[in-house]
Amino acid sequence: MQRCRDSAAGFLAAAWRQLGVAAAYWGLARLLMAGFMDAETWLTPAWFPAGLAMAVALRGGQRYGVGLAVGSLLFSLSSRQLPLADALLIAGANTVGSLLGALLVRYRCGRRLPLHSLSYVLAFIAGAALAAAIAAMGGTAALLHGQLLPLLPLGRHFIAWWLADLAGIFSLAPCLLLLRRTGAGEGQGGLNSLDGLIAWLTLLAAGLAMLGIDDSTGRYAALPYCFSLPLLWFAFRQRLRLAHGLSLGILLLALAGGVLGRGAFGHGEQALLTLSMLMLIQTSTLLVFGALAVDLRRTEARLRGVNRQLEGKVRARTRDLADSEARLRLMADAAPFPLAMNRLQGGVLIYANARAEELFRERLAPGRPLRVQDFYVDPAERERVSSLLRVGGCVRDREVRLRAADGREFWALISCSVVRADDGWFVINGINDISERKRLEQDLLQANQALRQNLSEIELLQQGLREQTLRDPLTGLFNRRHLDDILPRILSHMLAVHRDVAVLMVDADHFKHINDQYGHQCGDAVLTALAAQLSDAFRSGDIVCRYGGEEFFILLPGASLDDAHAKAQQLCRDVRALPIVAGGHNIRVTLSVGLALCPLHGTDAGSVVSAADAALYRAKKEGRDRVCVADPAQPLVS
Repeated sequence: MQRCRDSAAGFLAAAWRQLGVAAAYWGLARLLMAGFMDAETWLTPAWFPAGLAMAVALRGGQRYGVGLAVGSLLFSLSSRQLPLADALLIAGANTVGSLLGALLVRYRCGRRLPLHSLSYVLAFIAGAALAAAIAAMGGTAALLHGQLLPLLPLGRHFIAWWLADLAGIFSLAPCLLLLRRTGAGEGQGGLNSLDGLIAWLTLLAAGLAMLGIDDSTGRYAALPYCFSLPLLWFAFRQRLRLAHGLSLGILLLALAGGVLGRGAFGHGEQALLTLSMLMLIQTSTLLVFGALAVDLRRTEARLRGVNRQLEGKVRARTRDLADSEARLRLMADAAPFPLAMNRLQGGVLIYANARAEELFRERLAPGRPLRVQDFYVDPAERERVSSLLRVGGCVRDREVRLRAADGREFWALISCSVVRADDGWFVINGINDISERKRLEQDLLQANQALRQNLSEIELLQQGLREQTLRDPLTGLFNRRHLDDILPRILSHMLAVHRDVAVLMVDADHFKHINDQYGHQCGDAVLTALAAQLSDAFRSGDIVCRYGGEEFFILLPGASLDDAHAKAQQLCRDVRALPIVAGGHNIRVTLSVGLALCPLHGTDAGSVVSAADAALYRAKKEGRDRVCVADPAQPLVS
C-alpha cells in the first residue's frame, strides 16, 4: 500500500511539473503575442517560448515533452484559433525540435552547462539551429493547409519563422540555463560596485537608444550594436549570468521600441528582420566570446597549477638538501634529542649520541656491532621504513614502536633522511619518545567513547520524553495535543490534493456508570481495551487519538463518507460484541459515534471537529449505540 501511495505521489508531482511547463509556455507565448507579435503574420523578431522549451529540454530531457506540447497546442488553439490539425502539427514540430536539439547538445556536453566551453557553445548553436529548423518546417507545413503555394513565399515564411525561433533560443535559453547555477561562470567572488554601475549605465543607454530617440532617417541604425562592448566586458570577466541577463534586457528594450515605433529599430519595413539579426549577432557573439574567456581562464588556472607544482617540487628538493645538511651538522654529542646514524644496507649502527644511548639503555662500542632492526618491536615496520627510505629518501614524523636494550617498549616519533658519503649510503635518524603522549591519546579516546555513549543515552531519553508528550499514558494512543498539532496540516494537505478526510468522534456510552459501579480501575481497564480495539480496527495510515475522558477521535485521510460510515457501523458492532473482563467483572460497552467529512462539513479543523461533535451529541440524544452523520446542509463554522 505504501508503494502505491508513493507511486501516486510521484505521478501527481510529475503531472504538476508538466502542468507548470505547459502554463509557462502558454503564458510566455500570450505575453509575447500581446506585446510584440504581428497579429496578421503571427511573426515576431524573437519567439521566446522556443528558448523556454530549449532550456526545459536541456534541464529535464524528454520528461517535459508532454508539457511543452500541451502548452504549444493550447496557445495555437486558444490564441491563434488555428484548426486542430494545424495546431497539432505546430505543437508537435515545436516539441520534437526542442527535444532533438537538446539531445544533440547533451550528446556533446553530457550534463555540463553548454556555455562554459567553445566546443559546448558550438554544440548549443547547432542544437538551437536544429530545433528552430524543425519548428519552422512545422509552421510552414501548417501554412499550406493541404494546398500548393509558391516556393518564394514559403521560403520567406520558413526563414522568418526559423530566425524568430533561433533568436528566441539564443536570447532566453542561456539566462534560464544559468539561473540556477550558483556561482557557475561568475569568476572569483560576487559582483562589485563597478560591475553594477556599468550594467545600469548600459541598460540606461540602451533604453535611450531603443525608446528615446526618433530614428526615422536610420542614422542611428548601428548604435544598438555598440552595446555588445559592455556585454563582452562582463563575459571576459566571467560574469556570464549578468552578461546574458543584460543582453536579454537590451533585446527586450529593442522589441519594445520596435512595437512602439521608437528608437533605432522603430522604423522601416525591415525592422522585424533587423531585430532578429541583432538578437542573433549579439547573443552568438556573447556566447562564443564568453566560452573563449572561460577557456582562457581555465587554461591560465591549469598553467598556474602546474607552475605551483613545479615550484613546490623545487622547494621540497631544496628543503630536503638543507635538512640533510642540517642533520649532518647536528650529529654531535650536544644534540638536544636522540640522534643515530646507520648504514642503509644492512642497518648497522655507526653513531649514536648520548641521548640516544640513554634512551635505548645501550652503549655503542666498536667490538659490539648493533643493528637498527634489533630495536624495532615489529620487524615488518622496520622493512616498511626501509622501503620508504629507498623510494623517497626520507621519512618524516612516523610513529613506530621500539624496544630498549633492557626490554622496555615505548612509542617513538622518528624522522629519517638518506645521505650520500664516499663509502656508501647512510641514514640519519632523529628519535623522540612519545610514550606519554600516546598514553594521553588513549585516555582521550576512551573518554570520547564514554562521552559518545553518554550522549547516546541522553538522546534515547530525550526521544522517550518526546514520545511521552505525544502519547496518552493509559491507552498508548496519541493524545489531544498531538491531534491539535497534526489535524490542521492533514486537512490542508488533503484539500490541496482534492481528497476527502473523514473524522469520527467516538464516546463510550454510560461510562460514568461503569466508574461508579465497578471503580476507576475497572474504568481504566475498559478504556485500555477500547483503545486496543480501535487500534486494530483501522488502517495504518489512520490516526486514533484519545480526545479526553471516554472520548476518542479517529482521523481517516482519503476515506469517503460511505466508507467511513460503514467503518463506524462495523466498529459499533465489534465493540458491542467485545467481552471485557475487568476486576473479575464481565463488562459490555457500546459506542456512540459522530461522523463528519472534510470538506463537506467544513474546511478547517475547528469546523470539522464541531460538526463531528454535534453529530455525536445527536447520536447520544437519539438513544446511543449508533452512528450519526453531521448535516451537510448546515455546516458548523468555527
